[in-house]
Amino acid sequence: MKERDGINCEAIVLWKRKRRLHSVITFLTKQKGIINCSVSHRELQRMKDTGYLQPFSSVYITLMPDREYYRLKQIDGRYSIRSVEESLESIYYAAAAGELIMRLFLQEEQDFRVYRTVAAFSERIRTKPVRLAVILLGWQLMSLAGFIPAADAYQKGNGTDTFFDELRGITGYGLSGEAKRALGMILLYRWDNSVTVAFPAVVWQELENNLWSYATMQIGAEPTALAFLRELSDHK
Repeated sequence: MKERDGINCEAIVLWKRKRRLHSVITFLTKQKGIINCSVSHRELQRMKDTGYLQPFSSVYITLMPDREYYRLKQIDGRYSIRSVEESLESIYYAAAAGELIMRLFLQEEQDFRVYRTVAAFSERIRTKPVRLAVILLGWQLMSLAGFIPAADAYQKGNGTDTFFDELRGITGYGLSGEAKRALGMILLYRWDNSVTVAFPAVVWQELENNLWSYATMQIGAEPTALAFLRELSDHK
């Protein structure tokens, strides 16, 4: 298909922002990396499968090049992630994951490793807890972005001392021995439904605290959803 007729992409929905006359939807696409699409509210009402425009749903989209954003012409849903809508906590964790992806990786930079990882995460949270999956995904994304040694290097100890020192400098406490071993398992994890990742609750919490502290320092800003997560936790 010629580009003037539309560009077809396999995509994962990351973000949707509603503006006065149109919505801007951010996708992670297999073919073009992260892209922003614009669609008027009137066009959106006429489109089919708009119910799939929820965080981490999987879709096929048809785009048209435009000046600032791509224009979204068509959506064909593959599956939606209902688990994200089950609680406010799940909504905020999904939003934080989407923000992290958009801050760690450049727009329109194709990276099959990132797409494959996020697509596998998307499949996994159809049936599994969102919070724990986001912690797994977050550490893997930090590794793909180059802030943490890759899985094989981590197992061999290549670059880990520098990483642990940097993490300790940022958080003030770093990772315990048990959390370090857990992180090694996380980096090796390939989102296989037959493999269970099980850690004590205290280790999950340690991994989560360190993830967000480290990510916030590296990307230069705290994901907006984290403030809402803290507020939600304070009111429990």
